Amino acid sequence: MDDHVAVEESAAAELRGDWATAYERHRAVPMFAQSLHGGHLRVMADLGEAAPDWLRTRFVTTLVRRWEVYGQPRRAGRVLQHVVPVVYPHGIPFAAIGCDHVEQVMTFIFGRDWVLRQADTYDLGGLSDLLHLPAAAGMVATASHLAAWNRAPMGGYRVVGADGEVAVVADAETGEEVELLDLGLTHLHEVGTHVLGRVVPTSSAPGRLFDWRALPIDGRTAAAVARHPERWLKILAARGASRALPEAYSHLTDTSLTADLPQHAWGALLGQPVDEDLPRPPRSLAADALRAALGLAVDEADVRRQRHLVAELLLDEALDARTLARFATSKHRTAWQTLARELPAYAARRCDEALWMIDASTTEGLAG
Repeated sequence: MDDHVAVEESAAAELRGDWATAYERHRAVPMFAQSLHGGHLRVMADLGEAAPDWLRTRFVTTLVRRWEVYGQPRRAGRVLQHVVPVVYPHGIPFAAIGCDHVEQVMTFIFGRDWVLRQADTYDLGGLSDLLHLPAAAGMVATASHLAAWNRAPMGGYRVVGADGEVAVVADAETGEEVELLDLGLTHLHEVGTHVLGRVVPTSSAPGRLFDWRALPIDGRTAAAVARHPERWLKILAARGASRALPEAYSHLTDTSLTADLPQHAWGALLGQPVDEDLPRPPRSLAADALRAALGLAVDEADVRRQRHLVAELLLDEALDARTLARFATSKHRTAWQTLARELPAYAARRCDEALWMIDASTTEGLAG
């Protein structure tokens, strides 16, 4: 019974936009101790008003998937009816999406399929429903660009490059270049890769970004979507049915909330593939990655190149206060200062925390 009460209280707090309470009540349920949603809630609770507008808006779009938790009619039926046949015209490839048991299939598809998420959130009216749900007024008020995001069309693009702060993509049909807030795009997609995504507004320079991690796709499909964005689902259906698209092409690993990268992409700081699935990385791995990140800080250019991976590490639950404190020593002061200058502000807060620990310990030592 206590678990049911906690779920209800967490859902009510989400609808109010009270992320701190929502996180506390969500994590009070033992089976949610490792949930991805709980991790997202923790980031929002920790950042509070310091969260940039694009992050607040992006987070609220993820809550479309929690429609039933908010006591609303089930949406799963229409998603299954309209989208799953588009993505899996030849049947669901259990092995390709990593399912060991049939009971996992729906969870994996709803949690990780990119096409299904996009269609559910935008094309099938999920975000529109949330915008017009009276009980969600507090939640909606936390995100300043929801209506504009809801109108954004799907697009097909070619990755041109990135400098750590601004990413450039080109329309796959016209070649027109678009500058986006870089959230690690080229860590995952090489220059020349074609992707699908929705370009949406933000108050952060240069004023636009992808609403979610982009989907890699072939150039022909990207160009077709760029020509006819309103037909993007039909284009994918036809390409999938003809087997022009690979099996499970839209099934991704869990996606980070704070970057256009997979969850735990910071493992790449230790030489692991950026898209390696690390469901629950141990704290020892986070400690090793932090040691590597501090080692990068001897060269500002190296930090700039890896800034998104380091930011992801500092925001991850695996890097707890105890691990941070281990490296908050005068030996690393200069490195922390370099990271604080080069990282996005929402991640640099952890650097400030480490520097405060260093200053506090130095003051105590002098007083002693």
